[in-house]
Amino acid sequence: MFDGDEPALSSSSRAADGAARAPFVRLGTHDNVVVLTRHVDEGESFGGLDGRQWLMPSHLDVGNKLAAVPIAAGERVIKVGVPIGTATQAIAPGEHVHSHNLRSDYIATEVQEARNGEHSAD
Repeated sequence: MFDGDEPALSSSSRAADGAARAPFVRLGTHDNVVVLTRHVDEGESFGGLDGRQWLMPSHLDVGNKLAAVPIAAGERVIKVGVPIGTATQAIAPGEHVHSHNLRSDYIATEVQEARNGEHSAD
């Protein structure tokens, strides 16, 4: 359920003082991921929410998610105040969050396991 967080959207790539704006937005104040607002190139770096430089290991398109904070294995991933999945491994701030380290919570476990060939008959 949406928790009432105000989206922090911006179409500008520059802050009011002229400095380059980070290429992501945190959609909800309780989110542990941010969403890219433009494509980023492999090797590109920019300031993250943790005050460190986040180095992109590959090209990522608009809409991809990055960890905003450390996310532990088994922890729920929150986007727009809503849990969208569970981390399958530890995810560092600035790391790409996708199917390689995120299990969807939208698909029933039994269905997902059956699709992966992991389901056993009772």
